[in-house]
Amino acid sequence: MSLIQTIILSIIQGVAEFLPISSSGHLNLAQYFLRLTPSLTLDIFLNTATFLSVLFFFRNQIKYFFTNLKFIIVASIPAALVGILFKDQIDTLFSNINLLPFFFILSSVFVFSTKFFKSKDSKLDYKKALIIGIFQAVAILPGVSRAGATIFAALLLGFSTTQAFKFSFCLFIPASFGALILSAKDLSTAGLFNTQYLLAFILTFIVGIFTLGILKKVLVSKKFWIFGIYTFILSLVLFFVF
Repeated sequence: MSLIQTIILSIIQGVAEFLPISSSGHLNLAQYFLRLTPSLTLDIFLNTATFLSVLFFFRNQIKYFFTNLKFIIVASIPAALVGILFKDQIDTLFSNINLLPFFFILSSVFVFSTKFFKSKDSKLDYKKALIIGIFQAVAILPGVSRAGATIFAALLLGFSTTQAFKFSFCLFIPASFGALILSAKDLSTAGLFNTQYLLAFILTFIVGIFTLGILKKVLVSKKFWIFGIYTFILSLVLFFVF
């Protein structure tokens, strides 16, 4: 993999992991069109970078995280169960590029629908946490944005945009950490000393922080739904490509 290709994947990860456009879907497309063989070691580097981006961005929200830890645990259960029980089926879905347009459309529906939601100030409870967690489990599908699905669910349940943003990315922390732990056993130690991967890590981390700031501003300005138009157009284009 060339340096330019690594940089492209790093930027895609840093942007698409947090904007509601699906990082898994965009990385699949990039690898397909660039004719790249997926590298587990690089994937782990990129995912670790975005994980640390969230920790850095929300470093002042530690109290919020632990105050709502019981709800975060409940909301994390559906995705954990799906990831463990249906791992082989999920791997099959990821390998089938032809399914991406359908999943992008689903993501579009979630995100664009938020245009019609009225911001309220609903309070977290176990039922609402579980519902949001179910949508996070759906977002395991490639092309379905995790941020898009969870923020959609939170806004649908009457959360304020700020509350939806914070809870969505609090859920990202255990989900991302769990995925990293499961994949770390297959990490190539040679990759740990690869300067190209280290560059990718730093770039993804910086882009991730910048993108989180953009997403927060977009949510507050109630323009979140615009991303649904992008993924819908992308899905239509892909129907003609594949």
